[in-house]
Amino acid sequence: MRLAGMKAIVVGGSSGIGASIAEGFAREGARVGVIGRRQEKIDAVLPSLRKHDPNAIGLAADMRGKAPCGRAIDALVAAMGSLDILVNSQGITIVKPSADLSEDEYLSVIDTDLNSVFFCCQAAFPHFKAKGGSILSIASIAGHRGWPMAAHYAASKHGVIALTRTLATEWAENSIRVNSISPGYFRTELTSTLRPERVALATSRTPMGRFGELGELVGAAVFLASNEASYVTGADIPVDGGFLAKGL
Repeated sequence: MRLAGMKAIVVGGSSGIGASIAEGFAREGARVGVIGRRQEKIDAVLPSLRKHDPNAIGLAADMRGKAPCGRAIDALVAAMGSLDILVNSQGITIVKPSADLSEDEYLSVIDTDLNSVFFCCQAAFPHFKAKGGSILSIASIAGHRGWPMAAHYAASKHGVIALTRTLATEWAENSIRVNSISPGYFRTELTSTLRPERVALATSRTPMGRFGELGELVGAAVFLASNEASYVTGADIPVDGGFLAKGL
């Protein structure tokens, strides 16, 4: 029960990595609120959360833009009473050659995967300022490499890591820790559309030779959010089966 008594908001917590982290936090004693774009996904995930946290709540919101992020974060904090942990796990991608990306496609990924991360952190800051807290953002191995066919996604994830390091240094004086995790290839909704040849390539470039299971991310997330990581800030931890460690 490493998060006992803590209040956590997981943006993007209605599916995939975010839902897995939200459930892991609930198992560790946190009270959890999740934000997702679609109400039906929130309704689907709440029963599993409430097995561990009977008071788990959810909110459907489109988190693109400063005002929507502020309204959603403030609404859940009001309902929960306070905030100790913010997780940014919102994310979409479009696999497409860079030369063919439309403006709308490019901006939709940047607005969701990068801009909303910043605005959620900004919205959480007043709730953390007086007492401190922990922010954890989900970056990607694409934030460490060039990523053909996903330039907008790679740019957003490089940006998430840069935000993590910058906010960590800026907000340390307020006892706010800011860290990120860079997942490798996991079986999620985002990766379910990968072509078989891309799955084979990803597996071959991962030293452990397989995709990760979502539960394998939870330990790192719990550690970074908990008081066990009280002197850890500005860090990005790869959870990638060795992908970033491998050379040619």
